[in-house]
Amino acid sequence: MKHLIVYAKRPLPGYAKTRLAAGIGVEEAAGVYARLLYGYLLDLLHAGLKDTRIELAVASLEDVPFFAAAFPELLVRPQVVGDLGVRMAASFAQAFAAGAERAVLTGSDIPGLNGDIIQAAFTALENDPAVIGPAHDGGYYLLGLRAPGAPVFGGIAWSTGAVRAQTEALIRAAGLTLSYLPALTDLDTLEDYATWRGT
Repeated sequence: MKHLIVYAKRPLPGYAKTRLAAGIGVEEAAGVYARLLYGYLLDLLHAGLKDTRIELAVASLEDVPFFAAAFPELLVRPQVVGDLGVRMAASFAQAFAAGAERAVLTGSDIPGLNGDIIQAAFTALENDPAVIGPAHDGGYYLLGLRAPGAPVFGGIAWSTGAVRAQTEALIRAAGLTLSYLPALTDLDTLEDYATWRGT
């Protein structure tokens, strides 16, 4: 079985896309996030991902009713408490404990991320035990692992340009081979926003 984990939060002003909000305002940033989030989720639901459980791992317990009502087709549950590494490690562990053979985790606010890329990630995991979707800022927008997973989340300097390189080093230290997907750009800065808007 395949398991897709999507990290999400309610598209509320001051809650979603806070880095971008510093440049364009909280209402505008929430609107941008809503467009990216709903576009991605609707694309996933129409992508024909066979034998794939789709989980919305939401940022807080308060987010659960909102998404459970809007997307009853999806498994919705809160992320555990902790830094990003702790939360991602727990998400993969839960997926594998539930019987997943391949698990992929993504954000929900990356322009260009769609069902075709998710399909490619699961296909890559047929050949390699790990796959990364690199982001242009030195991080990644997607990480996939084949069961039973690997300890690739400890000691990472999250929210820095070193995230991907440090993760790649942990993957290789675990003796795993790695596939890559096309690079995409996160939408976090005014420059990213201007590019996305085509200005």
